[in-house]
Amino acid sequence: MTAEPEHGPAESADVREARRAIDEHMGRAGTDEELARWKDSGRIDDRVAEEVARAAWDAVQDVTPPPPSPRSGPVEKSVPSPQRAERHRRAVAVARGLRELGYHLDETLLPGPDMAAG
Repeated sequence: MTAEPEHGPAESADVREARRAIDEHMGRAGTDEELARWKDSGRIDDRVAEEVARAAWDAVQDVTPPPPSPRSGPVEKSVPSPQRAERHRRAVAVARGLRELGYHLDETLLPGPDMAAG
């Protein structure tokens, strides 16, 4: 389901990833009104954009193991699972793509060293 015609090779991979995430969100949780707007104009409101970004970050958290217990002693740094790494890559791309499309996102949903999602 594509809401807008293909935007060509000039469109970034992040924007394409954001559009895929919007499509998935609309198919799963969008209201009839939001879905109609997305299909007609290719736009969603900032609240829906934040829901899309939050869902991408929640997917990362879903595959992130809990921190070790302080009672267990020193723990070696572990390498993230390939599944977690891929979900993190996607969440970063979705957040960046939504920003490229002009949506305002709360700073906690943006990737970065000092931000909660990053």
